[in-house]
Amino acid sequence: MLYTDFYKKIRTCPFCVRDHKVMVSYDTAYITYALAPYHPHHLLVIPQRHVTSFLLLDAEESEEISALLRLCVRILHQHGYKDCAIMVKDGQNAGKSIRHLHYHVIPNVVLGDIDHKGDERRILNKAEIRQIVRDIRISKQKLDQRSKHKPARGRTRVLPGHVRKSSAKKV
Repeated sequence: MLYTDFYKKIRTCPFCVRDHKVMVSYDTAYITYALAPYHPHHLLVIPQRHVTSFLLLDAEESEEISALLRLCVRILHQHGYKDCAIMVKDGQNAGKSIRHLHYHVIPNVVLGDIDHKGDERRILNKAEIRQIVRDIRISKQKLDQRSKHKPARGRTRVLPGHVRKSSAKKV
């Protein structure tokens, strides 16, 4: 059966019905196999609670999901795979068919030279890089301004060729 046909028949969240599909279970998350895999040993890490975004996870869920992701990678390495990809789609229009947060752990996947539109990937030019850096900095500043207590975590790293305004010498 094709995944598109299976998906049309779904009436309840398949990740909330755990029954025999659970391979490893923690209090807040579990590992299962992918029913429509990209690879035969494609694993999924799924929160027990029905949640749609990783931004909605609490600290315990995040910690256990991280531990289960590491366990998946160790299992796949033990199985003989040298490379694994960990993927999560977040957002309403992220191409996510099941609206229950889930992380894919896929061995030997090649993302390669094709972008998300099916076009050949290309290197950004300097103007595009400057624009992306500017966009990200503006978004981070907005997050920092909205925060009542402290700025978004993480130290700002200045990319080569960019000067942090506070450290620029006036001439």
